[in-house]
Amino acid sequence: MPFLLMICMMNTNLKFLALAALINGTCFSMILPLLAPLTRQLHLSEFQGGVIVSAGAICMAIASIWVAKRKSQLSPKQLVNYGFWGMTFTWAIFTLMLYFGIHAILPTLFIFILLVLSRAATGIFMALPQIGLQSYVMTHASEDAERSKQMAMFGAMNSFGMIVGPFATSVLLFGGLLFPMWLAVGLLGVVSIALSILFSQIQMDGSQLEQEEKRTIEHEPMPQQSLIWLVLGFVTYVSIVTLNMTAGFYIQDKFYLSSQQSAIYFSQCMLVVGMCLVLTQLLIVKVLQLKLNSLVIIGLVTMCFGLLLSLYAPTIFVFQASYVFYGISVACLLPAFTTGAAQAVSQQAQVKMASFCTAIQALGLIVGPLLSTFLYGFNTHFPFYLLLFLMLFIGLYFCYFLSVGRKIF
Repeated sequence: MPFLLMICMMNTNLKFLALAALINGTCFSMILPLLAPLTRQLHLSEFQGGVIVSAGAICMAIASIWVAKRKSQLSPKQLVNYGFWGMTFTWAIFTLMLYFGIHAILPTLFIFILLVLSRAATGIFMALPQIGLQSYVMTHASEDAERSKQMAMFGAMNSFGMIVGPFATSVLLFGGLLFPMWLAVGLLGVVSIALSILFSQIQMDGSQLEQEEKRTIEHEPMPQQSLIWLVLGFVTYVSIVTLNMTAGFYIQDKFYLSSQQSAIYFSQCMLVVGMCLVLTQLLIVKVLQLKLNSLVIIGLVTMCFGLLLSLYAPTIFVFQASYVFYGISVACLLPAFTTGAAQAVSQQAQVKMASFCTAIQALGLIVGPLLSTFLYGFNTHFPFYLLLFLMLFIGLYFCYFLSVGRKIF
């Protein structure tokens, strides 16, 4: 079920917390469509731009592991509050460093180091709300089925934020390159205040959390069919990041545009993706009611078609048309990943699977920027060929599982 329809089924507190999870992912990903024009304005290489994004993802993965092992020492309230307040201040510092770089207030190398450090700090604090929200579900969901649904919801909203972020940036570019970034700082600040007020009215039962964790952290082996969904999630996140980052450079170099022109054209691409994503999700639920296998097939086929169209686009308008297919693809693949992963394990293993899904997202955010910008330095087409190869690989992987009679859907 699409994310925005699922959230309507929750009570008021859970609706706001799910919205907070969406904002968490949205603000973290808003830099992606700005990376290409900002990298060129700051006189950095494509690979250096990728390092800036990956620094946050690496620290997010490390922080997730470190905090998860010490979760009993921090309440859900503390994790969520520390996370959002930390993101607010580190995001403000990151945006301020971009301002200094654009106006040449500090040397380029110094700006690059400060951007990496501030982005890394943002990644550390981004990990805290996800773990805090999982802990909140553990203490407030009374039944396994309800707990599983809410766990999947929070993970899905955070993943959906990876799409909403670039889309929101494209809409807000009328105020300049840094306007979306400053707006994200303000949004995080408002959410931080609202969460502080909300959690002050909610009593956290620590003994119940400890009891539930003992029950769900059993060393239950993960079913083999869950691996294919994790691979699908990894490929999807790598695709999202690559198409948001490398395409910005690609537009500028292929069609000989200035940084400002490429930002405008790419913002239009994000508008196309956003509209297609929403329309596709509404069609899936209201009209088509597709099952998991259909979602995967449609998602993979449309992604491959979009990649081929991007590679051989003779004009910028044909290139922008390829984002229609990217929007359809992501609208199918992200729900398939989160739903398939949740259905592949028992109710008792939902927390463990949620942790794996978070790790997969972080891994995609690490590998995607580094690998795509590294390949772009050799040939502008290589990142698109990489995605095409990954899509064909995951398609063959699914076909293999089906051919040997294993149940994955």
